Amino acid sequence: MMKKCKYLFICGAVASGIGKGVINSSIGMLLKECGYNVTLMKIDPYLNVDAGTMNPYEHGEVFVTADGGEVDLDLGNYERFIGQDLSFYHSLTTGKLYEKILQNEREGVYLGKTVQIIPHVVNYIKDYIRSNAQTALQGNDPDIMLVEVGGVVGDIESTHYYEAVRQMINEEGQNQVGLIMLTYILLINGEQKTKPTQNGIKDLRYTGLLADFIVCRGQNELEQPQKQKIALFANTSPQQIFSVPDCEHIYDVPDMLLKQGFIDQILKKLNLLKIKEPDIRSIQQQIRLKEPITVGVFGKYVKNLDAYMSLTKALNEAAHALEMNLKITYIDLTLLEEQKDQELAIKELQDKLKQFNGILVPGGFGSKCFDLKISSANYARLNNIPYLGICYGFQAAVVEYARNVMNIKEAVSEENDKQGDHYIVYMPEINPKQFGGNMRLGDHTTIIQDKLSLAYKIYQNDKIVERHRHRYEVNPQKIASLEEGGLRFTGKDTKGERMEIFELPQDQHPFYVGVQFHPEFTSKNFKPNPLFISFLKAVQLNK
Repeated sequence: MMKKCKYLFICGAVASGIGKGVINSSIGMLLKECGYNVTLMKIDPYLNVDAGTMNPYEHGEVFVTADGGEVDLDLGNYERFIGQDLSFYHSLTTGKLYEKILQNEREGVYLGKTVQIIPHVVNYIKDYIRSNAQTALQGNDPDIMLVEVGGVVGDIESTHYYEAVRQMINEEGQNQVGLIMLTYILLINGEQKTKPTQNGIKDLRYTGLLADFIVCRGQNELEQPQKQKIALFANTSPQQIFSVPDCEHIYDVPDMLLKQGFIDQILKKLNLLKIKEPDIRSIQQQIRLKEPITVGVFGKYVKNLDAYMSLTKALNEAAHALEMNLKITYIDLTLLEEQKDQELAIKELQDKLKQFNGILVPGGFGSKCFDLKISSANYARLNNIPYLGICYGFQAAVVEYARNVMNIKEAVSEENDKQGDHYIVYMPEINPKQFGGNMRLGDHTTIIQDKLSLAYKIYQNDKIVERHRHRYEVNPQKIASLEEGGLRFTGKDTKGERMEIFELPQDQHPFYVGVQFHPEFTSKNFKPNPLFISFLKAVQLNK
């Protein structure tokens, strides 16, 4: 008999963006530490089919799953915390939901019925969730599935999701489904205010739901009188109310929840025994050295640092593994590009570049700030500062090399200039007229043939798999001349046609590496991608 998966839903009140993803990830990690197989899923109420076309300034990072899905950044947190790869199907948006409902209607699936929110849309949501609960991760069927409902309770676009949760509780049984509400406690004139939380509980009650557990975010730890007031209003006990105040590091959150007995309460609710005691000592070891190692990240989406969430986590995990006190500074290149005097802007850029032990240029799109990324790569190359170029940073360094080493002054990327000498070109399989879902996405294999190369030293393997998200590539017609000019392409695709890794010999530069892929998407907690380890080792030597 197939074992029955249990469900744990988490919703929000008061405001979005207060940490549902981190709470969900922390609970998943702790339940896994207790001996259970877990999987996680994110529901986003917006009408976009996926996150691929969303503006990083507004929405933050677009995370890429192994199967090529462009999804919300919370799935990156999920993967890092539980150490397992998820898929595009672990993300459900209202756009994806309605696309399938309308497709079914056109195909006659509903046999002439009037298609309605109840039952058709709600049934599809339930079926989608249950289908994910039956999908094995790394060969193991999930025991518990954690589902995050985006936004806040009371949002009109989320109504059908809460109805699906209500129906699942009735259909699965009280001991099969748990509901957590995350709220925020305001601090006004030094006093904790619970009225917005009470209103959130009331909004949840309107959907026919009562939370089994309430997690209270805030600046300070929740005081006992406020805890009792919330418990009274929520028709629950104070033991079901938990506090997660602001903390220095998101990895403090699992420890907070564990110490308050939250996992014991969840297991009791789901009628489960603790298979083993969770051991989270490894995530509590935060190394703080006296002098920090500095890395400058020169990007264009700095106004919303969530756009670089996976990159930040990957660098910090690598620093933790190396027992390094890493200080990451993000430099907003858009502020420099907006200056009228570009000579002054370049001087300011160089003054900023001088401050760092290492320079990283991340991914991006469009012509804005591309020349400043080229200048950043140029400075790192000329001054022997460890450099890591990711995706667009890889392409910028290739153009820089063509212009300043090979003296091809008209070298450009086709993305930014249709007339110049194109060293970066549109990939032939990409449709330039289609925007969404129209990139080289997900896992692709890179072959490293030269075992004396820095790339091989980094990965200790001649075949690696990394995640991609790009429309442009190094022009195949320019590869021979670039290599004759001294730039070494040591990682290529399985056909040897698409350039994946470049490097300069270490007798010329301590660490000058670019990669077309996104190593931050495969970096996990306590298992950082080796590229970041090697980069930070070089940065440390450059101090």
